[in-house]
Amino acid sequence: MDDLKLSIDIPLSVPAEEREGDNTKRHTSLTMGRPKTRHVKRVVSLLGPDFVRNLMADEGEAAGTVSGRDLLAEALALLVDDTRLDGMRDVIADLCGVSAAVIDDLDPADLVAVMKALAGFFPELRSIVSANS
Repeated sequence: MDDLKLSIDIPLSVPAEEREGDNTKRHTSLTMGRPKTRHVKRVVSLLGPDFVRNLMADEGEAAGTVSGRDLLAEALALLVDDTRLDGMRDVIADLCGVSAAVIDDLDPADLVAVMKALAGFFPELRSIVSANS
């Protein structure tokens, strides 16, 4: 358990702004806390059971033939409607301890860094995806 990351610092290439009344706060970095079960449950519900089955499938199973790139493409395709995108944004905002508006204000390059940080909490999932590539 010593090697589990409890938080990940994410430097932002473009500062994100958060308005609180008359004040504006600039975020030049985010600190993402380790996801809890509530976060994982929400992400699983956003992506659906078929995605989870493909992700967790053994190599010998039919679903296990899906490549890591295909799994990523499938996850992105599942998040194309506003409700799911907002759900994922809300999970990320909660993990980073900021408002949803900060996540909405992120530069796309920084959003990629945030998603990589989220994946960084689950190295075993990365090895599953690598094994299925």
